[in-house]
Amino acid sequence: MPATNLTALKNAQRSLLLKPLDAAVFLAPWYTPAPAGLLTDATGALQPLPSAYQSVGLIDKKTGVAFARGITAAPIEAYGELQPVRNDITSDITTIEFQPQQTNALTLNLTTSANLAQAKADATSGEFFFAQPASETITYYSAIIIAKDGNDANPIYIYKVLPKVAVSKFGGEQWNPTEVLAQKLTMVAFKDDTAGYAVAHGFGGLGWKKMLAQSGINYNVTLSVTPTLAVPKTTTSAPLVVTDQFGGVIPNSAVSFVSSAPSIATVAANGTVTGVSNGTSTITASYTPPAGGSAVTATSAITVS
Repeated sequence: MPATNLTALKNAQRSLLLKPLDAAVFLAPWYTPAPAGLLTDATGALQPLPSAYQSVGLIDKKTGVAFARGITAAPIEAYGELQPVRNDITSDITTIEFQPQQTNALTLNLTTSANLAQAKADATSGEFFFAQPASETITYYSAIIIAKDGNDANPIYIYKVLPKVAVSKFGGEQWNPTEVLAQKLTMVAFKDDTAGYAVAHGFGGLGWKKMLAQSGINYNVTLSVTPTLAVPKTTTSAPLVVTDQFGGVIPNSAVSFVSSAPSIATVAANGTVTGVSNGTSTITASYTPPAGGSAVTATSAITVS
């Protein structure tokens, strides 16, 4: 086995550093199904949500949208053993925390627990007055939270679907001249029997498609190899470029290259082609997805003169 170094073993992928540059929280009456398919279409474009989902609008930047997962376990200890001999998870609770900044019917519902469906503003003065419920009733919602990294030309969408959530903590209001009227909310996720889960995670968008090859996530890969080369004898080309059907570049270090006629053209492990003698050869690139699946191949025609 050839020697290596830590840089190669580390396999650092800076393109996989995702940063939610913008985000929105969408809520709908429980149970409002999430889109039956995916949130993006075949081109990677974001699709409209079902009409029942309403955005809470602007969200406080300092708070952002914070997800927390709390797990409680019950370890079993045995006499003479320094570590537990068994450990069982007895609780797994996910919460979402955000601070909506806009004053509208949805945020008033969330922050007061009032049902404003029947409340109306005065038709003459426009004044809106309502009482906070004297006895608390939990209101459940369905939630979709979407964030975006990248730009509009190559967006990466990060999203979570929580089919059943309810407000579990109110941050309270602080009235002062330097802040908008708002309060931080914490919502807890529950497993929904129809959806079959409490939290689901998703990634999509054109930018995501282009980085899928580096993510290690399994998918059915179709390869392309460029360019089709004309190589002078004794000349070495630049490395061949192997891409998937989304335009994502497959690292040549993960690809195996074979020349059909090494007496005409040879190919190095890094994909560079060297002309040997006049004629034509076919370079075959083979790639096996790291997350599993069958090897796929693509070819490039080489002419040496």
